[in-house]
Amino acid sequence: MAAKSSLYGLAITPGKTYMLFSKISPLLLIAFMSTLTRCGDSAATVKDKTGSSAHVLKETIASGPDTLMTRLAGIKKVNELDILCQHWETGESEGATSRALLRDENGRPTIPGLDIFTDSTYLANPRGQVSIGTWRVRKSGKELTLILTGTDKKETVWDIQELNSLNLRLVRAGEDGKPLYLNLSSDGMVHQNHLNDPFHPVNNLWRIRPAQPETDSAIAARAKACVKFFALFYRDNIKRQKDKINFEGLPDILEWYSRGIGMPDWEDIKNSWLHCFYDDAQAEKGYQVLRQLIINYEFTWPKGAPDWRMETHSVLEQMYHKMK
Repeated sequence: MAAKSSLYGLAITPGKTYMLFSKISPLLLIAFMSTLTRCGDSAATVKDKTGSSAHVLKETIASGPDTLMTRLAGIKKVNELDILCQHWETGESEGATSRALLRDENGRPTIPGLDIFTDSTYLANPRGQVSIGTWRVRKSGKELTLILTGTDKKETVWDIQELNSLNLRLVRAGEDGKPLYLNLSSDGMVHQNHLNDPFHPVNNLWRIRPAQPETDSAIAARAKACVKFFALFYRDNIKRQKDKINFEGLPDILEWYSRGIGMPDWEDIKNSWLHCFYDDAQAEKGYQVLRQLIINYEFTWPKGAPDWRMETHSVLEQMYHKMK
């Protein structure tokens, strides 16, 4: 991932370094020291493309004794409901419903996606304004029907036309009575501990706008949960050996650079961040929590990491542990 090239000024204060980008929209960038600190005992070996052990990924946020992932396609006998419990994204196969045809309750286009977990919870629209709830499957002969029940008790019913470890095809009747298809795909990999999945509902409560104003401590907790989400999100991409990280549709509060994490000025904050809070004033408080974190602390940049993904993951975990 290439760093932004619009650097026009550099100001250094004792113990901290700030870089400013673009005169129109200045950004605050963390510049990390090239010293290594111990980040905890949990670790995983990240392999290079040859399969050789290349780097030990320190893990201090992932919970549970087992932080591995399972590849469902490699298991001979898998329950069909276990296969359903994956991270599903919009597929590319012919016949998928156009993204523009699927809209949320406010009429805004969504980016279809669905995360289903073995604890009977789900998260819909992971790359947009998320919704969460519980799921169940109704079985009639060989026919399977997926029923999603939101926190508002409303049900969304999909017939499952195809289900295997890599593909999920859902269909339901549209408002005009015609079938509405949704083709989803997966890489067939799941976290053995679903609480380590960045898209598990428990890791996304901060993205759901509260119904009433929150205290300063609750706002700070949302900001901390945001950092945890992105730490798990980077970890998830590393575990899945993704060459590129897709940030499309995620709350837009942090800027990602090669060897740096930036923040836009408040005036340039996007709606995706504002929608995580009761109102703009509370969103700005959450913004200031993260901004002060960047200003007040130094973060170490790990030596020997093969690329920016592992480096950024390390710093996000450090940021998380600095927050109250």
